[in-house]
Amino acid sequence: MTVQCGCCGAEITSTDRIDYRLNRPEQLIDVPGDQLGAPTGGLLVGPDGDSYLRCLLPVRLTGGTELVFGAWMQISKVDAMYAHAVWDNDAEYANLRLSGTFANIIRPWDLLGTRVEAAVLNADELPYFTSHPVLEHEWDRDEVLCRIRQPLPIPVRETLGEVWTIERTDGMRCVVEGHTVRFSSPDRKVSLDVYADRTDGSPSDFLGAVLDGYPATAEHSVSHDGDELRHAFWLSEVIDGHEEQVFHGHVVRRGTMISVRCIHRYPADRAWAQHVLNSVRYIG
Repeated sequence: MTVQCGCCGAEITSTDRIDYRLNRPEQLIDVPGDQLGAPTGGLLVGPDGDSYLRCLLPVRLTGGTELVFGAWMQISKVDAMYAHAVWDNDAEYANLRLSGTFANIIRPWDLLGTRVEAAVLNADELPYFTSHPVLEHEWDRDEVLCRIRQPLPIPVRETLGEVWTIERTDGMRCVVEGHTVRFSSPDRKVSLDVYADRTDGSPSDFLGAVLDGYPATAEHSVSHDGDELRHAFWLSEVIDGHEEQVFHGHVVRRGTMISVRCIHRYPADRAWAQHVLNSVRYIG
């Protein structure tokens, strides 16, 4: 389905369910693959015989979105043997009920080692967690999804410098490098930096200092909205041997500024770059 963007009214893609598979239990992340056993698609055994069952953890998010983790539960060796024995027997598998401890770290919660229970709810699927702390509540969509740095099928709002938020476009990976936050997909890149002004000058003076050295002949636009100053300009630059369209945007308030740099190859993506800047919100 589609929904409208709150900042510019454009249609954006949404989805009712996002599936996110966690690769391994926390205890086995650094264990070489040849030391692990996988007797079924849902069981994993560590080098010391510690056993884990993959289960589905549905998390209700605001806005009608459900995030389903494929997460791990540590179970006893006896329960692992039983699960293995009934895994391919539909009648017996349908009655599988197990308990154990949660074996993944997922943010924003601290759940590693929590006692949990799981049961088969559909014979064609992995067991579902039926007793788990996150099942009891509906959680803020952006607060949960922004912790997932891999590309997501829907946009998610990220917080920067504790006072700014911006939309990460669907399909973009998020990487933090020092003080810079980067979003990237095959044909688009975004670099974000937050600056503090210690001089207590005006937003115009702050912006002027940042723009010193940029070409004055670039296509500039400036708008004022109360205490906020928004500025943008376009350049064509050769990056890694390719001519790229580079959009520089700034949103400035007294004492703070967010810098938004969008790189794209196709002129049609100008609307996307402007959308990214339009999505910036001050929450300080």
